[in-house]
Amino acid sequence: MSEELYQLAGKLRTSYHKNINNTYIWSSLARDAIALAAKDDEFLSTEKVQVPSRRIGKKKTITRKKSDLIKILTSASNTDFNFSIHTYIVAQVEAFFSDLIKGVLRLDKRKLKTRVQGIDYTKKIDVDLILNSSSIEEVIEDLINKELSNIFYSSPEKQFEYLQRVVGIEVDEGIKKLFNQWKEYKAARDLIVHNHGIINETYLFKAGENARGSIGESVVITDEYIDSLVAESKSLIGRVTSSLQRQNKV
Repeated sequence: MSEELYQLAGKLRTSYHKNINNTYIWSSLARDAIALAAKDDEFLSTEKVQVPSRRIGKKKTITRKKSDLIKILTSASNTDFNFSIHTYIVAQVEAFFSDLIKGVLRLDKRKLKTRVQGIDYTKKIDVDLILNSSSIEEVIEDLINKELSNIFYSSPEKQFEYLQRVVGIEVDEGIKKLFNQWKEYKAARDLIVHNHGIINETYLFKAGENARGSIGESVVITDEYIDSLVAESKSLIGRVTSSLQRQNKV
């Protein structure tokens, strides 16, 4: 099993590093395209643009004045675009942790019995689930999926504790520092998704010492912030992977 865990961690690191790098490449190109469009007078003078419609195979033509298009592109460049990219990259890091935990639980099903206080675990199995499943493996897979849902509904601290106790991550100062920064990245994502990016007490609590801004202000996501998010997310993935591989080196 140690060899399987070693290989799993390495494959996930390679895959998610590539995905995050690819996201940065195409988003950088898209950002440049928005900047060019904002200076393209021919485009800005086009008052009629097409948008998707529920009518099959059809698009609806809408009107946007030059001033409206400039506002749209300015907002995209200054706020909306980086909000979207930030949200997407954070989701990829969470997907890495989800795939890693799922892989560990599949390889060692006994770890499903491990409990971390503060995570709301599945305490009972529905009889219908057992009766309608074709094999015990199908029941276990459903339990693993429920476990993942419970883990990612818990606080980042509890998720981190789970990684240590169940997955077997050995935490050093480097990982701690990256994780503390990750809490701010995740808190900012939650703020964008659930509160239009306006800083509230929940964000300040989740982000801790790395919180940025004051209540009522809009959280700032600059190009430099995205660069840091990309670099530190890859570093966190890399360090977690290396830690797990050290524990399972054959």
